Amino acid sequence: MEYKVAVPLAGFEEEEAFVLEKIDNFFSCIKSQNSGIEIRMLSFDALKNLDFDLPEWFIDKLGIKSINDISIFFIFVLQTPATNSVVNLFAPVILNHQNLTMGQIQLDLNESGLETLENIIYGNL
Repeated sequence: MEYKVAVPLAGFEEEEAFVLEKIDNFFSCIKSQNSGIEIRMLSFDALKNLDFDLPEWFIDKLGIKSINDISIFFIFVLQTPATNSVVNLFAPVILNHQNLTMGQIQLDLNESGLETLENIIYGNL
């Protein structure tokens, strides 16, 4: 499915649309329709202890009506060796499946509880 960018992704401000492709239960990727860039993402469902609120301006931009209409992902950078891979927990990518819009939000670390990262990611990914 193609999603129109309503709030730009950091570093990809010129991109206007991405196509979502599911890899497995935890991982997906989005591919740009303009540049062909591919971004791997980790599903919010892979995390066990993370909570945050979206600001009203972001909810309005994406036209979010219900939590059930969205998916939350974190950008995942695959490195070699795999132990050097990185997940950006501080800027989730939100996809609204009802109106096919998407965007990235920068979280406030103190408000989201991310000042301590212990026990956030399941051990058996």
